[in-house]
Amino acid sequence: MRRRILEGLLALALLTGCNEVRQVRLTFGAEGEGLDGFLCREDDGAYVLSRAAPAGGGDVPTSLVIDFVRLGGLPGCRSGQLVSWCADHDCAVMPEHRVCIPAPLPDITGLPRAEAREAVREALRSLSGASISSEAPEEFIIVRTTATLQSCDELAASGGGLAALREEALVGCAYSCPVELNAIEGDVYLGFDTLTEQCAQGVRVCASGDLHWRP
Repeated sequence: MRRRILEGLLALALLTGCNEVRQVRLTFGAEGEGLDGFLCREDDGAYVLSRAAPAGGGDVPTSLVIDFVRLGGLPGCRSGQLVSWCADHDCAVMPEHRVCIPAPLPDITGLPRAEAREAVREALRSLSGASISSEAPEEFIIVRTTATLQSCDELAASGGGLAALREEALVGCAYSCPVELNAIEGDVYLGFDTLTEQCAQGVRVCASGDLHWRP
């Protein structure tokens, strides 16, 4: 059971309930359109990702965290629908499925949005060969990828529990529609629902453990 990041795609090789190993690919879209959650700006107009850029230049030391989020049913796909659903249902990250991969992202300070998107897309493509494994949950979930300044070692050092993703360390997020991985055919698209570039608050909601609204 292996999951590899290939050409900007997360490829999940999942053991299903019938002990069948099958591959499900997670994609940010053909043009990286699902990466909007990695291009959010603060209220002052600066990219969230750029706030941790090294003073001497170089990549931002980030980690990519892949989570399956239990929904307890089948809500709609839009962020407002998910938040509304999870206000009344027990939505929660499934600790046994969390995976963390060191994934430095580029400093996109000053870049136009299209160039910033391509730079992030290229950085994720360079992760080809990272491998992880998992079993497919037999229920509807969303698949979420979160970029954080926390190291994978920090996130693993939780005494067996699920380490929290600190809000002040978040720099990006994307998620899928509700999906049952044992039944899906084709790629699973990861994206971020926003109408504005000032979407740092939306990243906090996306990355929260219970998908609850964050003021």
